[in-house]
Amino acid sequence: MARMVRKQIVIAPEQERALQAHARALGVSQSSLIRQAIDLLLEQAEEQERRREAWAMVEDEWRRADREGWGSGGRTWTREELHERGRAD
Repeated sequence: MARMVRKQIVIAPEQERALQAHARALGVSQSSLIRQAIDLLLEQAEEQERRREAWAMVEDEWRRADREGWGSGGRTWTREELHERGRAD
């Protein structure tokens, strides 16, 4: 295991009781459980950032498609206009 850095934290009494109970139930130290929680938090933050970046890319493509008229096939009419024309004929 890599060199450890000592940190001092302050937690609520309820958190202390829960931490003790979970560590005991899992058969690990409280420090190990805290490290696992930190690792999970960091993984979730990285995943959230990846999702945010992916969504931004999708939005950019939507804006580009709108600017360039993708999907219209060069048509300038709307569906509603076609229906109006059909009723007029």
